[in-house]
Amino acid sequence: MSSSSETNMRVAAHAERYIARTGCHPYTDCWPWAEAALAWSQANERHLGWSLRNACLNDDDIEHVPAAIAETLRLSMVRHNRLPGDLALETARNELDYWVGDGVSTSGSPEPGTLRWPEPTGPYADRWRAAFLSGDPERAHRLATGADHVLLGLLFHTAKAMDRGAALRYRTDTYNSSYTAVADTAPIIGITMPVTVTDPLAYQGIDGLTAVPEAA
Repeated sequence: MSSSSETNMRVAAHAERYIARTGCHPYTDCWPWAEAALAWSQANERHLGWSLRNACLNDDDIEHVPAAIAETLRLSMVRHNRLPGDLALETARNELDYWVGDGVSTSGSPEPGTLRWPEPTGPYADRWRAAFLSGDPERAHRLATGADHVLLGLLFHTAKAMDRGAALRYRTDTYNSSYTAVADTAPIIGITMPVTVTDPLAYQGIDGLTAVPEAA
């Protein structure tokens, strides 16, 4: 993982800045995306051709998958300095896997709940603690796998099921990248609220998505 130690040190500072700017913890803003993505994945297991129970998860892990998806998005926000909706699914989906590394108990990987990997605050902090402070160090590995499976399935479905031509052309011309953003998935997973993004033009022409700029 490139610049892992630097990213470790930025987590708390990023949260402080985000709270000062928006009034809530970044994990809180990631939660609706995580919960909706899991619901979509479970409702489309037959179409996707796999289920979370086939992804090395135990039955009692399933309820913690939203916490894992929200955490991979939250940690990706730190690394790429983007709003939740602006995150590129191609990279955000496996961020949590980077953090658990070869095992959260090894010296090379940060442990959840420590200074290097601080827990969030806000209304979903208890869900985070239940997922990552369970006393089962292997759960984080399993949950990282589950989060990756959900987001990867959503990435593939979004790429082939939606007309994003104008948005992708703009991203290529402006940012030299035709990434799939988390906000792109809103019409698929049922997010109907306006989505705050840095550049609404990067979402032009996507039916069912209302992209609004972050307040100055």
